[in-house]
Amino acid sequence: MKNTLLYEKEKIMTKENKSAVRFFAGAMIVLLISSILVWGFQTSWGEVKIDRVTLTGDNGEAISTLVYVPKTATNETPAPLIVIMHGRSNHGHSNDTWSMELARRGYVVLSPDLSGGGESAVSSRESQAIHVTEYANSLPYVIPDSINLIGYSAGTGTTLAVYDAMPEKVNSMCQVFGPFLQLISGGFAHVNTNFGLIKSTADQYDYDFLGDPQACLDWVTTESGIENLEVNTDYDRNGFLFRYAQIDGTLHQTGNISSATIKEIVKFETDITPPPVPRDLNDLAWLPQQLFSGICCVTMMFALAALLNLLMQSSFFKSAANKVPVKPARKGAGAWILDFLFTTIIPAAIFVPVSAYIMKWTGVGTGVEKILTSNNLNGIMGWLIVVALIGIVRMIIASSKRKKAGVASSMGTYALGADGETKINWSKPAKGFLLALIAIVFFGTWMWLMEAFMGIDYQVWNLSTYVQFSPDRITRAIPYIIIIFAVMFIGNMNQRILPSTGNEKKDMWIAVAVNSVMTASALLVVLLLQYGGSMIIGTGQTIIPQIDIWGTGVNKSCGALDFAFGYCYMMGGTTGVITYMYRKFGNIWVGTIPCAVFAGMYTLASFTLVF
Repeated sequence: MKNTLLYEKEKIMTKENKSAVRFFAGAMIVLLISSILVWGFQTSWGEVKIDRVTLTGDNGEAISTLVYVPKTATNETPAPLIVIMHGRSNHGHSNDTWSMELARRGYVVLSPDLSGGGESAVSSRESQAIHVTEYANSLPYVIPDSINLIGYSAGTGTTLAVYDAMPEKVNSMCQVFGPFLQLISGGFAHVNTNFGLIKSTADQYDYDFLGDPQACLDWVTTESGIENLEVNTDYDRNGFLFRYAQIDGTLHQTGNISSATIKEIVKFETDITPPPVPRDLNDLAWLPQQLFSGICCVTMMFALAALLNLLMQSSFFKSAANKVPVKPARKGAGAWILDFLFTTIIPAAIFVPVSAYIMKWTGVGTGVEKILTSNNLNGIMGWLIVVALIGIVRMIIASSKRKKAGVASSMGTYALGADGETKINWSKPAKGFLLALIAIVFFGTWMWLMEAFMGIDYQVWNLSTYVQFSPDRITRAIPYIIIIFAVMFIGNMNQRILPSTGNEKKDMWIAVAVNSVMTASALLVVLLLQYGGSMIIGTGQTIIPQIDIWGTGVNKSCGALDFAFGYCYMMGGTTGVITYMYRKFGNIWVGTIPCAVFAGMYTLASFTLVF
């Protein structure tokens, strides 16, 4: 009898081990195949080579840039040169959709990481951009002294600085979604080259600084010196092409995935300099590239769960597992209404004021910026802390109710251990931390291999931001990781238990889906209201009025919401992983700690150098 039970136990363990291997292998196969497809569409199946070059600035700083080189660009047949400057909280890969479409047409494209973005050191954006442009102009396979500059958002101000440094070498400037930045940067009246200014009608920043589309048109008319300027019309300005394009159905944040914007950029560049590789304007590859990049982003979450599950099969990590505590299922309309109220409605309602004032209290000069180095990110973190405090109040109320009902609480009640345990077994969080280190090394290596051998990264409209780590970025991410862990820890201490369908596997994936959606729902609601509403209004106004925290009368946007796209995705995704691990191994330590580190490194570390 004893041998039979032992055999059955070993049989179950073997089955679990095989299942874990299959899950991990399946996730990695999907990730690899999708990555190859991203590479294929991004490089026209090898017709364009993507490299990363690290330059040394005047003061010895590292300046990193992506270089797209089509096969048609050689020393004998030099190609037109385009240099793209990214926005404030972006990096070189943020412009992958533009870079690939231009490189597919035979242009050599450089897309640098500028100060605080990607892999470059924190320094002057302008000096770094000038250095990269000078380097690009010296390449033997580009047409020299005929530089075409493209700037996006804050990058439009950067391109003005590059032009001022070398006006005689700039052939054209294409300024994407940046009329307000032209104003802040001193205007473009002095620019004497081919000039294209692309405006999104529903740009919130233009609205804050300049006003509605008509007010923007009036300002551009005055600045350009062209009487009766009309949108989407070409003009001769001092012997150069001038075009003010206006695009409907876009927001400031949608430039990289707006087909109309991409076409307008390609049209401007091809009108100025004929492409070495002629392609129809509608011949665009960015959509499938973004589709498979999105699949990669989502698969990364499954791969994280699969890796943690695989590691937990070893005897060393398996000792951190418990029998899953028995909890009453959450059911009934009242329970779900309360859950929706406290996880979605209240957090969504307080996002704008809380994040705005947190940004004010942690701004430059407060001293907080020495530890929490990204002001816009601070807005999200402060909001999350408030949401976590609401969760603590709910837990206290629930605990009081259990006590009155004579129900004893244990570690199992709070998803921290087995039923009946009254003390934390500290070996379990220690092993959770070790799991986190293994996961970060594994996926960090994976992302390095993807770029080193394919030149790709996983970017979907900055919903998901995966960048290479740097020592400074990691160091600055640590305080945010601690905040994220605290928030995830509190949020997952009351894991939702749903009524069983009788199918264990089905119950697992229903729980993962429900918890993921509920966790991301508050930010999703705010994003839909603000950006969806702004799209409908069409002038840059937002549904929820922004707060003028700086007292300037302009730029009322709290800014934090721009960073919320990526975190909305990461919050939902990591909660799904934590739910999966909890239902498999009976505690949240082995899921929460790795997920907090993963989210901190991949979603937040890329912003920690941009205040």
